[in-house]
Amino acid sequence: MKLILYDKCLDAILKLPRHAQKKVTEFMRKFHEDSRSAAIHLEPISIFKDPQLRTARLDQKYRVIIRVPESGEVYYLLWVDNHDEAMAWAANKLFAWNENTQSHQVFVAPEAIAPPADAPAAPSAPASVGLMDKYADEELLQIGVPAVLLPAVRKLDSLSDLEALEQYIPVEAFENLFALFDGLDIQALISEVAEGKVASDDFEAQMRSANNQRSFFELTSDEQLNQMLSGELQKWKIYLHPSQRALVDGHFPGSVRVSGGAGTGKTVAALHRLRLLLSQDAAREGQRVLFTTFTKSLTRNLAKELPGLGIAPEQVLLINIDAFALEEATRLQLVPAHVKILDFPGSKRSADLWEEVLDYELSEFDSRFLDEEYKQVILYHHLKTAEDYYRISRIGRSERLSRKGRMEAWRLAGRYEGLKAEQGYADKEELFNRLYDYYRAAPAKPFSHVIADEIQDFSNVELRLLRALVAEKPNDLFLVGDPLQQIYSRSLNFTKAGINIRGRRSRRLKINYRTTEEIRRTALAAIQNISFDNFDGEEEARAGYVSLRRGPRPSYELFSEKGQELDYIIHHIQQYADSSRIDAFDYSDICIAARLRSSVKDIRNRLHLEGLPYYDLTTDTGSGNRERGIRLSTFHNLKGLEFKALFLMDVNRRTLPYHPQDWEFWGAPAQKAHEKQERALAYVAMTRAIHVVHLTGVGERSGCFGG
Repeated sequence: MKLILYDKCLDAILKLPRHAQKKVTEFMRKFHEDSRSAAIHLEPISIFKDPQLRTARLDQKYRVIIRVPESGEVYYLLWVDNHDEAMAWAANKLFAWNENTQSHQVFVAPEAIAPPADAPAAPSAPASVGLMDKYADEELLQIGVPAVLLPAVRKLDSLSDLEALEQYIPVEAFENLFALFDGLDIQALISEVAEGKVASDDFEAQMRSANNQRSFFELTSDEQLNQMLSGELQKWKIYLHPSQRALVDGHFPGSVRVSGGAGTGKTVAALHRLRLLLSQDAAREGQRVLFTTFTKSLTRNLAKELPGLGIAPEQVLLINIDAFALEEATRLQLVPAHVKILDFPGSKRSADLWEEVLDYELSEFDSRFLDEEYKQVILYHHLKTAEDYYRISRIGRSERLSRKGRMEAWRLAGRYEGLKAEQGYADKEELFNRLYDYYRAAPAKPFSHVIADEIQDFSNVELRLLRALVAEKPNDLFLVGDPLQQIYSRSLNFTKAGINIRGRRSRRLKINYRTTEEIRRTALAAIQNISFDNFDGEEEARAGYVSLRRGPRPSYELFSEKGQELDYIIHHIQQYADSSRIDAFDYSDICIAARLRSSVKDIRNRLHLEGLPYYDLTTDTGSGNRERGIRLSTFHNLKGLEFKALFLMDVNRRTLPYHPQDWEFWGAPAQKAHEKQERALAYVAMTRAIHVVHLTGVGERSGCFGG
């Protein structure tokens, strides 16, 4: 006997009170022991549209909806709820196998689909050509629309029409129809569906297709459900969208690039890909896999997930890219043992060192220009001779330079490098370039595969090193990132970094699993009409990006003084953390973030006075430990994190987009690039939220959110 769990049913179970959840696991234990036992109380209901649906009693209050087989021993646990709600959920549901997608689908019988409340009784004029009329029935069937729902789907004329139909149709059909309304080509969607199928006529094999596994999971024991309910076994470790599964299980002739909006499961795909590689090539080759990312906070969070995926720490080097470069360059004696890295926390700024150069050298250039020229041209392109520098294109730099100007900049760069060596400093980019030279010439590479997350924060300096760390071969590099989250002024181009990715080795994930649709839309509004490069010189597409979750719209409250803003935040935190509420959040599920560190200090002081536990992610300090307490953070430090409730405080015209003191002296290209980064930062911050977002501020409304 097999008991298969519908993923929507798991969501319903997680919303039940704890005592009811325990009864679900007890029911499952009895069901596994004897599915035909009289104690199970499987009852057919005459009003159900699907004759194979049954109810089962948890107790006097709760009912389980199960789909029983016409023959065989495969049962489907579809829903759990209060008696009346469970009966209403199941009354018009159909459970059917879709041969076009090789997946079971749960949807509402067509005769039970209610027309929109404001639909006219009859058209007063001949109907115009509908949006769905340009697609053949066969095309709509191939993207998951059940044949019986074709008439209803053919009536759709707008995205709002589709959203009104969402509760009635299979989730995969909704996803693909949304993508059509958002401008994606139907043939591309048909190809994606085809990737999730298996090349077999055997029904048992088809049931194991990626398309079917996306929504249904076999429960081999009631202990599995207990682990899910306790948080030991998270949903993402079991369920993968077919687009994720194609990336995780795929065999590629070379490097792979994965992009996608915030919350689309890019990191999840990377972790599952790591597990697959470790079970295959890496194990045979006896080498470790490098899994790297940009931020320390994301690296720490990922380290907690490895044991739950069955990954032994000794199999993988999980480290943020800057720490790897420093440790490796020191180990290989490419830099002095006690080298100090410029611009690292607690270290000297490279711009200050340039000021020291200019104390002894008369120049037409200021320290900011020289600092940027050195990093963005000389180190970025890994230039070693003056002639290389004189020839290189400076596209992207706002100031033009004559050959005489380049000669002067190169001369001053030499003085800067001498001063660095004298004082025991190195630029971060210098570490990467030295490591790149070392490993490019090395006959043996240190890793069997490299996986890099959050690559939008990298530059070609880091990418060149990643390319040199692993031999060119199938599945060598797995590079994951979101161009829309590029919040640093760093140039990134795969081709120029020596990484060749074309065609089907460039993939984009579109389904947002983290945030609600309301949060997603508000976040995207912050970057509206701004184009982002896809890491290879083309514009990143956004069509088809959708969230399947719904919730309240983010609020934005402005106050006349700071005390009122802090009162508002404290009041809502106390509401969300009220233990008398069934849906109460733990303090660690709540985060308060600000664009500026000074604002974080304001709320930290207030939480201290209120006696509320907190942990400041910017300083790794707090009234509690890292595992408990309200999280405090700057927007930049939120990368890679997520929270059920998020407060973005001190958001106003002065702070977002934030302009440095010398803003008026910046050139127009530099100002435009900075504005883009600030808006991307607003997008990043907002998309850390799962359920609810509150924006607050004092003064005028932020320009990123309609001001």
